[in-house]
Amino acid sequence: MSRPDRYHAAAYASRGFTLVELLTVIAIIGGMAALLLPAIQQSREAARKLECANRLRQIGLGMQAFHAARQAFPVGCQERRTASRPQALQLAWTVRLLPYLECQDVWGQIDLRQAYDSPRNRSAAMTAIPLYLCPSLSRHALNRRAEHTGDGLGAADYAGMFGASAPSLPMANGVLLFDRAIRDRDVSDGLSNTILVTEDTGRGTAQDGQWINGQNVLDVSVSINQIQHNEMWSDHPGGVQALFCDGSVQWLTDRLDIVPLHAMCTRAQGDRN
Repeated sequence: MSRPDRYHAAAYASRGFTLVELLTVIAIIGGMAALLLPAIQQSREAARKLECANRLRQIGLGMQAFHAARQAFPVGCQERRTASRPQALQLAWTVRLLPYLECQDVWGQIDLRQAYDSPRNRSAAMTAIPLYLCPSLSRHALNRRAEHTGDGLGAADYAGMFGASAPSLPMANGVLLFDRAIRDRDVSDGLSNTILVTEDTGRGTAQDGQWINGQNVLDVSVSINQIQHNEMWSDHPGGVQALFCDGSVQWLTDRLDIVPLHAMCTRAQGDRN
């Protein structure tokens, strides 16, 4: 190669990208990212949904262990007042479950003679319990942070099933009730047909979203993902996860009709699905 040819070849090799070429590469990378991002988000949500189901299964194992030890499920809310306890306690089913979920350290801090929001119980109540939190949470109540409600108490994204609310149904027709423990043999509609715990995510103090608060039970009146407070509500697109009395976890689509949904929420209405 002659000297001029070698000079021009070296000059061309050191020139690098032109502006047009650089913009073209950036556009291609941007287009690929736009195509891949939804798939990545879907993959992440699938993993979060699976983890949510696993947390509910662990809660289910805790429920089964509690029932084996006490011959009944825990009460949904320990509310009863006595002469020696004039203040309503309002302690949740999630409190009684702590020793069966390897949370003995928090359990040991709770005074069952004091109300859920008493100063005596505040330190324990401020503890975040990972098993009680859905990993997909994004639709926050205004006063709820990632792990705590607006008053600083630990949050719960899973609520106990008090029952279904309709003019034709009796009150307290579910499994986790106020001051009344339900046994598995009381669930005549079938353990595999009856919801025990389900999602109601992202609630703050105004919506009784604390895990220690006994108001953390649902009286279901509308379809899934219609109302956040006191209803079945999830941050997974298209439905909610539900733990049934037999320990199984099922995905319930938000297209489910209210009649079969109410049948799943009641324990003894003769409406097996």
